[in-house]
Amino acid sequence: MSAAFLKRVLNTAALVTLMAGASAAFAHAHLEQATPAADSSTAEVRELRLQFSEGVEQAFTKVAISRDGAPVALSSVKTEPSDRKVLIVTPQQPFSAGQYEVKWSAVSVDTHKSAGQYRFTVSN
Repeated sequence: MSAAFLKRVLNTAALVTLMAGASAAFAHAHLEQATPAADSSTAEVRELRLQFSEGVEQAFTKVAISRDGAPVALSSVKTEPSDRKVLIVTPQQPFSAGQYEVKWSAVSVDTHKSAGQYRFTVSN
């Protein structure tokens, strides 16, 4: 085995290692699905379900909801016991008619942060 060949093999291995590490470094918990969905209109909502691309840390993940600009008091924000990718948000009072804005900031299980927001409408 020549020195030049060995050098190419080691360089290739180093490049593959760097590329694999880079993709993990850019991983974040992105919101994949929300119930109710963004920009939707629904007649009844008891809770929000936010599904992320990877598990989230319940203690460091925050959700704020407002109805027509006024804050909505929340009873709980917790992950689904069987799936840490799903966050369940329960209000203290049932959602009444109005336009809602959901703002979230999530910390994934690998400690990366992400944030976003969306709106939905509750009609009677």
